[in-house]
Formats: sequence, structure tokens, C-alpha cells
Amino acid sequence: MKRHLIWLLGLALAMTALAQVNFPSEGDLDGNVEELYDDNHDQAAVKEKVRVIIPPRYALHLTEDEWNLDLNSPPEAPEPYTYDPDNPQPPKEGCYLVPKAVKTLSELAGYLLSGGILRPIGAYPAAKDYNGDGRLGDDEKGTLICVNTKVLQKFSNDPDGWQLSVQVTGTPSSGFGYFGLADFIDMVPMGGFVTNTLPYGPDAVAIGSGPTGGWLDDLIVEGFWFDGSELDGTYTLDVTFTLAGL
Repeated sequence: MKRHLIWLLGLALAMTALAQVNFPSEGDLDGNVEELYDDNHDQAAVKEKVRVIIPPRYALHLTEDEWNLDLNSPPEAPEPYTYDPDNPQPPKEGCYLVPKAVKTLSELAGYLLSGGILRPIGAYPAAKDYNGDGRLGDDEKGTLICVNTKVLQKFSNDPDGWQLSVQVTGTPSSGFGYFGLADFIDMVPMGGFVTNTLPYGPDAVAIGSGPTGGWLDDLIVEGFWFDGSELDGTYTLDVTFTLAGL
């Protein structure tokens, strides 16, 4: 009987000690109470801490990673091209005849801005009897320009901004004519370059402040200009796009 009294006395003392240190009856048993009730038991409050880690990310995706251009049978453009300042669109993919009077790339810009027409052609060197009179007028022979387009999709969450650069390498390092590239976002020209020797660049063709706001698409327009200064042979150009923070 005495042993039972001693055991009950010890239990009572233990319960008294727990009450004195406010050991939680509900919540975490490690003493970090997460659930608290007021004296009237008519409300409750809990607090949660959420930690999110977002790593810096730069990503690129190119919708087309190869362009094979064989001037034994140049791909003829589907329709003539005229620059429209009210709806500035680049030429559609394919090859065009640049008239003989337009001898340089700077003259090409002036020719297009003044309403000049690029006519589809599938021949190299560039010459075609468009009116069928049996002779080649100055506007029916000249330079061959071939155009290819693709979409570059980019992603950056850098708060300080981003920069897209392009570098061109390849072999042989010259003789391939002139290679040019232009970058457009929502049909607004961002930047570009023209080169006839390699290596070239890197050249910044687009720059933005802050993150891209998700995947941001660039229209990449590439072109070759063959005016007769090019040399026969097989050429391989490697075009490298790099996205980095500012």
C-alpha cells in the first residue's frame, strides 16, 4: 500500500512540474509551440515560414540549327520583295536578284528604301530573262542574295539585364562572299553585322534591361551576298549565339 502511495505522489509532483514549465499540450513536443489558443478558445493563429531559392538561369533554343545553301540550284524565293516602311518585314526565305546597278550593300539599303524590288531567282550567277525578250537588261542580271530565317528563343531571369552576342567561325576563312545577320524583336531591328572574313565577333546584336519576362523570341535573318568576288569551293560557317548578363 505504501508503494502505491509513493508512486502516486511521484506522479503528482511530475504533473506539477510540467504545469510550471508550460509544457505544450498541443503543438510540437520540442517546445516550439506552433498552435496557440487564447483563454476564450475563440480564435487560433499559426505562422509558416516559406523559403524559395531561384537560381540564375540563361537559356537559348534555336528553331533551326542548319542551313545548307547549294548554288548549283539556289532556292528561288516565293515572291518579289519590296520594303514597306509601314509594315517592315524581312524578305521571305530564298534567293533574289539584286540589279546590276546596285553594287554594294550600302547601295542595297538605299535601293530598298527608295522602293526598289528584289525579284526571285533560282540561278547562279544571277541572271534571268524576266520579260522574255531574249536579252538580259541591266535589271535582269546582277548580284545574288540568299536569305534564311529562324527563331531564337531566349530566357534570362537576371535583374540587371541581358545581352545576346553572335560569333562566326569557319573554314576556309574567306572567299564565301558576304555573310550578314540581323536580329529582330517584334519586327523591330535590334542589331546586326556583315562580314566576308572569319573569325568574326562576338558582336552584340540585342540587349535588354531586366529579365526577359519568360521566353522572348528573336527573329534571326541571315543572308549571303554573291557579287562575283566569292571563290568556288565548299565553306562551313559556325554561328554561335551567346546569352549573358550585363
